[in-house]
Amino acid sequence: MIEAAGVSKVFRLPRHRRHALRALPGGARGFDHVAALQDVSFHVATGEFVGVVGRNGSGKSTLLRLLAGIYPPTAGRLVLGGAVAPILDLGAGFHGMLPVADNVLLYGVLLGLPRAELRAELAEILARAGLLDYAEAPLERVSSGMRLRLAFTVALRSAAPLLLIDEALAVGDAAFREQCVADLRALRARGRTAVLVSHEPDLLGALCDRLLVLDGGRLAGAGPVPAMLELYGALPSR
Repeated sequence: MIEAAGVSKVFRLPRHRRHALRALPGGARGFDHVAALQDVSFHVATGEFVGVVGRNGSGKSTLLRLLAGIYPPTAGRLVLGGAVAPILDLGAGFHGMLPVADNVLLYGVLLGLPRAELRAELAEILARAGLLDYAEAPLERVSSGMRLRLAFTVALRSAAPLLLIDEALAVGDAAFREQCVADLRALRARGRTAVLVSHEPDLLGALCDRLLVLDGGRLAGAGPVPAMLELYGALPSR
């Protein structure tokens, strides 16, 4: 489902003077180049759930955005074997001024779900996300956690064979988390594929077949969950 060979991502960031902002237009004084990922290679088989762990700034979210097609790689080759359902940024695909119910339709259509199907299942989707009482409220009035629960619930209905999940289960109460884990296990049993970023060992152990460990933008290891969690715990602080 995923083949990554020597993938790197370098961001070109403007450098600014601290005091003399008029030196160049906009205050920029040249550019810094920040390597978020460096020469990362791995594969994910169809039907496999692979977790990604690493300390803050290790490149986890950048990797998911490359897989989602949000960023192009600076170098290397990245091949995906099917469509993607990303659960990444809270605001991606949502419109804060529209009611919660309308955002279900908007986000679902962007993921390729039929509008008629979304309308028929709207009440169930809102109930599973814990937002049935907020159907007519503007999305901007609900919490970020509620928005992420909504995105997660809608994305799970997508037929896309590959799910990309960035800390989506870090919000919500215990009942919602248990429901999400059960839903993801059911999808895995049906042959879906997922790449999951999380800092929670129990969650990774419950869902993932293997882990990738990122450290400073490089792949520090890939393998069974227990061994990779041990490797992750032994990484030096940065």
